Amino acid sequence: FPERAYHPHELDGDGPEALVDWLAMFLAGQPGEKVLVIAADPATVVALAEALRVAGIDSAQFHEGMSIVERDRAAAWFADTEDGCRLLLCSEIGSEGRNFQFLHNVVMLELPDAPDLLEQRIGRLDRIGQTQTIQIHVPTAADTRDALLLKWYHEGLNAFERICRSGTAVRERMAAELDPLLARASQGEQIDDKALDALIQDTHTLSQQLDVELEAGRDRLLELNSNRPELVQEHLDELAR
Repeated sequence: FPERAYHPHELDGDGPEALVDWLAMFLAGQPGEKVLVIAADPATVVALAEALRVAGIDSAQFHEGMSIVERDRAAAWFADTEDGCRLLLCSEIGSEGRNFQFLHNVVMLELPDAPDLLEQRIGRLDRIGQTQTIQIHVPTAADTRDALLLKWYHEGLNAFERICRSGTAVRERMAAELDPLLARASQGEQIDDKALDALIQDTHTLSQQLDVELEAGRDRLLELNSNRPELVQEHLDELAR
């Protein structure tokens, strides 16, 4: 299975200009490499594509406002190894139903609240056929909702560098503590470091506890699906004889 490498990046500002400047510098530092960018809001994809166009950077778009044919064309242009573009901008729908195991750089914007969606984004690259370490890049501006969520995901769940099986259960149990902090961060309010540190520590402890329980538990659906008596009866009869 491929490894995962997590790379946080601090933006110089919270506006689209700062993101475009960062993407331009990032692409310059990755000569020849293709990059998948995933955002939550399709409006972000459209606005970012236009800002990149003005900056002279080609990109393909993939979002729910496009027809299936348009999406297929965009994906094909991106996948083309000779004449394709280097940058594919996806809304959340771009993390569903498309496999990009031929590349290993993913940039995440507007982090999702649900750990399963985060894993789904990474899973577009972390698939059979992936031959390199997956490079996960998350640019955020300081003191923002995304910066807080990024810290919680990485330090509390370690959700970027491993498959976080207990993430959804942890998110549900920690909602009462996490959601008010995210709401305040969205309003630009300063978050108390002690409160955040306590939340992360509680999240980390709960995550480890649930992981142990999952390891020790039985996967009954898997057992039922694996139990095919009609297929093994011949071998059972032979063993009995």
